[in-house]
Amino acid sequence: MSAWVIALGLSAGYLMNKNSQITTKLEAAAKEFNSAAKPDVNNPSEEIRQVQRTIPDSERYQDLNMQDLTRTDVKQILKTRDSAHEQVAAYEASTYPIEGVYLNFDNHGV
Repeated sequence: MSAWVIALGLSAGYLMNKNSQITTKLEAAAKEFNSAAKPDVNNPSEEIRQVQRTIPDSERYQDLNMQDLTRTDVKQILKTRDSAHEQVAAYEASTYPIEGVYLNFDNHGV
């Protein structure tokens, strides 16, 4: 029985060593990958990221007819839209299971 315990200890040590090696290699690869995204004089990646962070007005207000609305109307519409978005996110984040009805499409009755 002690041979099994020794074998189990050796295998656990081997797995921990492998996990450590893979973690080290993964961290080194991630560091190398992320270092390629640092700002460079010839590569304006920070400017690209800043543009990606901002939403252009043409997309933000694409569903609104801006020429017929006042600023207060636009703010009210956007506030209502954001409120509806928050309500949907809160509803979808509930912990209750999703229940539905199984639909059986039967072609024999046609």
